[in-house]
Amino acid sequence: MLRKRSRLIAAPIAAVALTLTVAGYQASATGSSPSGGAERSGKVAEAAGPCLADATTLIGDLDGDGHPDKIVNPGHTGTKMTIQWGAADGSFGTKKAVSELLGAKKGEVASAAVADFRNDGTLDMVVNIVEPSGGDDPSTARLAEYRPGPLKRSDLGSAGSRHSDIGDHGEVQQLRIANYGDDPYPDLAILNNSGDGQLDRDVRLSYAGSGPGDFDYALKEKYGEFGSRAEPPAMPGDGWKQFYEPCS
Repeated sequence: MLRKRSRLIAAPIAAVALTLTVAGYQASATGSSPSGGAERSGKVAEAAGPCLADATTLIGDLDGDGHPDKIVNPGHTGTKMTIQWGAADGSFGTKKAVSELLGAKKGEVASAAVADFRNDGTLDMVVNIVEPSGGDDPSTARLAEYRPGPLKRSDLGSAGSRHSDIGDHGEVQQLRIANYGDDPYPDLAILNNSGDGQLDRDVRLSYAGSGPGDFDYALKEKYGEFGSRAEPPAMPGDGWKQFYEPCS
């Protein structure tokens, strides 16, 4: 068995900080800044991409309209993710549950992971929808896809969607961002019900131009972990922090 491893004042301040963050993101994305040429160039390159408003909130352009969106991922599990689409004035719209946007049916669990998997400046998404078996035999996913950005607001669709085999090797319970390759390409950590009361941490490493790859037993031996419901495998909790800086 493998084992590797005062509130009244604070609220307005937080709101102002996020407003400044969005304004800075938009300015950097358009190349505008109050500073001139040489002084500006280095900072724009650093600030133009996604950033973290807090540990579980990523600010970045998910639909490709040039306005940053807000992606919130409570607990980093990918099962309760929400999106608020950004507007030209820097505000965010109403909170949308990713499970609803994906069309998850009653009794199904939708999991998602958001990152720039190809490191090409565009946020992408990996999605999985499965109806839990409720027993020892894992269910196969109804939908499992890698969706390179930009994504459609209506259903998170992508022109380049392709099947992902994450739903073919177990019943996905969580999707998390990880850094296993020690490179600029975010990887996936997957918490699976693998059957017979066992849970495992499966992995998919990402590569230039292709995003998350397919199942590789050698990589699972190197980076994965087997466990049980009583002693589940450890899962990464700081995946976004490995790739994105705090918003400022």
